[in-house]
Amino acid sequence: MDAPDQPITSYAPPARRRGFIKAMHQIAADRGGGPVRVYFSTPPGLSDRPNWTRRLSILQRQLPDGVELLHYETAFDPVGDYFAQWPPLAATLDGLVLTGRRREERRTREHTLGPVARQELITMVSAGRPVLLHSMEHGLVPVLDCRPKRVGQEPRQRLRLTIPRGWSPSEPTLQAALHALGAEPAEKTGEVEPVKPAHLTHPFAAPPLAP
Repeated sequence: MDAPDQPITSYAPPARRRGFIKAMHQIAADRGGGPVRVYFSTPPGLSDRPNWTRRLSILQRQLPDGVELLHYETAFDPVGDYFAQWPPLAATLDGLVLTGRRREERRTREHTLGPVARQELITMVSAGRPVLLHSMEHGLVPVLDCRPKRVGQEPRQRLRLTIPRGWSPSEPTLQAALHALGAEPAEKTGEVEPVKPAHLTHPFAAPPLAP
């Protein structure tokens, strides 16, 4: 548990944060024209709640202007096989926003992702795309900055993400992620060596099987 007198802004090591920021700026520098597409992954039933439209509107305002925000109802054929549809959709996405279930309503910093959302996260992090956790209380938070904890066993393993106690929307990781999702391509300022995302995926992936 976090010490109450020592709020932190990220659970990620400084080197990993620097690598993430560098990678996000590289995405912005390399992006060509065309729409920027972000998928909002939610637990089942969330879109049936009375505040769903308001939630989408708030999230859209928190993303850069011009971002095309997709969700399950707009991205998938409901009578088709989700698992067959996800890979081709993921290949067209520029980013992923997730939200999870809470164990208790008052624990607004803890979100638990189901097995499907966890795999979506791994897919997008592995591709080097920005992945953000969204809550109504804390806004957008890069998953990189959250504390991950795997819960349960495969194939139903879930992922609990905890938002840092001292999180602020001014954190450079969030600003870099939003820059990567900006609808207009950024002006190139020089060649930057791409950052491989494998070390970012590791905290969210399943542990290797014992021999």
